Amino acid sequence: MATNANNFNSLTLHKISGELDEEEVRDLRFLCTDYIPAGKGIVTALEIFTELQQRELDVIPELLYRIQRFKLLSILGKQKTYMEQLLQQPGNSKISNYRVLLYNLSKEIDDKELNSIKFILQGSKKKYQDIKNFMEICIDLEKKEQLAPNNLQILLKAMKEIKRFDLKSKLESYQNMTWDTQVTLPQQESRRQPKEPNQGMFPTVSCPAQADAKSNVSAGTESHQEIQQAPSTADDSAVERPNLQQAGGSTTEKNVYAMTKLHGAMEAIQMGSTPETSKTSILDAASALPANSLTQTGSNSEANQRSSQCIGVYKMNSKPLGICLILNNKSFPGTHFKERNGTDCDAEKLTQVFTTLGFKIDRQDNLTVKHMKKKLQMYQEFNHTTNDCFVCCILSHGERDAVVGTDGELLHIKEIRCMFSGSQCHSLLEKPKVFFIQACQGQKLQTACPVTDCLASSSPDPELDAISYSIPEDRDFLVAMSTVSDYVSYRTGEGSWFIQTLCTCLEEYCCLGFDLLTILTEVNRRVSEKHPSRKQIPEPRFTLSKMLVFSARSLNS
Repeated sequence: MATNANNFNSLTLHKISGELDEEEVRDLRFLCTDYIPAGKGIVTALEIFTELQQRELDVIPELLYRIQRFKLLSILGKQKTYMEQLLQQPGNSKISNYRVLLYNLSKEIDDKELNSIKFILQGSKKKYQDIKNFMEICIDLEKKEQLAPNNLQILLKAMKEIKRFDLKSKLESYQNMTWDTQVTLPQQESRRQPKEPNQGMFPTVSCPAQADAKSNVSAGTESHQEIQQAPSTADDSAVERPNLQQAGGSTTEKNVYAMTKLHGAMEAIQMGSTPETSKTSILDAASALPANSLTQTGSNSEANQRSSQCIGVYKMNSKPLGICLILNNKSFPGTHFKERNGTDCDAEKLTQVFTTLGFKIDRQDNLTVKHMKKKLQMYQEFNHTTNDCFVCCILSHGERDAVVGTDGELLHIKEIRCMFSGSQCHSLLEKPKVFFIQACQGQKLQTACPVTDCLASSSPDPELDAISYSIPEDRDFLVAMSTVSDYVSYRTGEGSWFIQTLCTCLEEYCCLGFDLLTILTEVNRRVSEKHPSRKQIPEPRFTLSKMLVFSARSLNS
């Protein structure tokens, strides 16, 4: 047999074969079904490797990568990071998305669910009673032509029957594919744990939305880079930071002096200076801005000035402004929840931004629900009298209106809010309580809707006067969810879409005097436009009664 780049020394392959157990050999056999027919009498790993070598198929490193035997890759002179980068590129994967999808479904189905599937599929017959895994069922269905890459109906029905709607969503997402090639996707906050810690198994597996339509790949450079993005690669700046002029400002170094003056003018308004002095300060600051930003920045400043004169603004000048509690859950040992790679980037960015805004940071990593409650209760009982605000950032897996502890238990957001209500935390009465929650709220995938030419109309809500000065105990809350109820939330190796975009917008707009709800509106826009087909829309929920502005006084604390 001729020696080429596709062939490995027989002694090397023999050594690797000896390291693989019976289950792993079965996995290899299934992944190679498209190359080695199921009826061919090949049962050992060495026989599989030899057959692939004879067919001159350079697929052995990918097989080891797919079954997560990363240490064995080094024996072949390959590294895990190399394989990650290689498989990011469309066309480099020799194993079809369809085959990998079925393989990974099999790893998420437990014995009880497998028995249920066998019962559903076999009817009154006992044909499947000796089958030990989901992959064997798939092979049998393929032989009977009941299952194929373009025909997944029988599996969709089975997943619905056993109420595994997360797996049903993965199958449905694959059905929407118009091409079968390798695509690297951002991870969603998925809930299943791989066999080994897996920081790079994002292609085709980590996200139910497995691939874009073919047109998305050829769409544009920025979109293409976002699709190719690996967890270890920073977000494409063109995607993360849209044209600021469209958003109402600029933060380039040459504008720093002018922005500082403008910010000072806005603060003067909030601190009670005369209208004449305030107007002069704003015009003086605006005159230092470049012409291309003068109109928009000036209009925003005037709008904020008008708003501040008729809408109350929360006091935001204490030192420190308050506590910023960061609950960062990355690992979930002993549960079915996957490790949340990239979450540390979120926690570090939040620490940086809220320190700059004047908060005292308390970061806690990997807490069970019991310990999350204990930490929250500590700040429920804390004396916030000298502080102006309380911020809590929760980074974890989640279900609808709940977040997950490292023990796999749920902590409901309603329970968290109750801890800091006016009756339970009196020192925060009439002060803003802000929660930023990065977590999935279900397993559904957002639908990308084409925008047509339509007219949007709005009408102001009627104003309701308070009967007395007593206030509802649930007033002055802002809970900013990374996604809406029932839907997934995306995350890369460099952090989540929501948290990274939030921090970027806070850095850009706080110094311009924008209130937090306005900033969150821009966060919504950026996140919603972040990817051509995978969609996410954050959801701020609030009972704020005033404008919340982190001003220059905060930034200089």
